[in-house]
Amino acid sequence: MSLIDEAEQRQRTRRNVVYLLLLAAQLAGMLIFVWQELPAFEQLLLNPGERLPKDIYSDVMIFGVFCLMQISFWCRVLYVPIPFLRPNLFLNHVFLFFGRLSFVFGGALFAVVVFRHLPRLERDFDVLLAIERGIIFIGCLFALFCTSLEVERLAHAFERNRN
Repeated sequence: MSLIDEAEQRQRTRRNVVYLLLLAAQLAGMLIFVWQELPAFEQLLLNPGERLPKDIYSDVMIFGVFCLMQISFWCRVLYVPIPFLRPNLFLNHVFLFFGRLSFVFGGALFAVVVFRHLPRLERDFDVLLAIERGIIFIGCLFALFCTSLEVERLAHAFERNRN
């Protein structure tokens, strides 16, 4: 093996590792988001129309997870190509399934918040808190969408050529 081949192999290995780390960061962010928000999701279901108590820790944590997911996603899209480009019908279908499944929680959360939970406007309604939570909510849904899109892109890397 020549020095050029060894250098190319090291570069390919580095690119694969970076890709897998960026994908793992997105998936970890998605799992943390779901794990962190399950108690709030349950409260939304049990107490429609009631405001959730203000929890700065949860809001900061979710914002941090959102930032981690978005930075990982955009770094991958802009700078790191998907390294796996070989046909594998089974992996294609597995990753397509997980890509679609990964947004189920986001869709369910959106449906509960928008169709069942929107808080009643009362005298003590905290508009700033509602705006802050709305921005975080939309941002996290977008991050979940981007992660599901990334998993589907990985699935397409395992697709057979249709030529």
